[in-house]
Amino acid sequence: MKITYSDFEKTIRDKLERENGQSQFPMLKGCVMNFSLSKKNDGIKNDHYTLNCKFKILYAIYEMAVSLGGKMYLGASAANNGKRIGSDDLPVDTIDGFISIEFYNKKIGDKTMRRSTYYAAILDWAGFVTNHWGGYITVKKEYMSED
Repeated sequence: MKITYSDFEKTIRDKLERENGQSQFPMLKGCVMNFSLSKKNDGIKNDHYTLNCKFKILYAIYEMAVSLGGKMYLGASAANNGKRIGSDDLPVDTIDGFISIEFYNKKIGDKTMRRSTYYAAILDWAGFVTNHWGGYITVKKEYMSED
């Protein structure tokens, strides 16, 4: 069943608390990402990139993935290679396309930065999705809507 925002955030905070406020997660390419609660307590910061993966953005990605039937592409390679949001290479329903428009003040036709890798890793660590080779996430069955 689809999880509410408050339960989503609580799940992440509780898991971090059980791990003494800091955790790590193996990235798909083999390196390990260390992370902890952000200084503002509104998200997760990591040691790979100066990015605060805010809870509200993590939840929005989760909701979008659910609305897409449980599978969402990252768009990481396209964003990293300077493709434009809304193009065939970087559709607006990829993580990088979606969050760039909704949270990072970008518009269709703009280039954006690759952030999806970090968001996908945190969502996987938290247990809501599985991050797959091939550049996509799938929402775990227990967190899909029953509609």
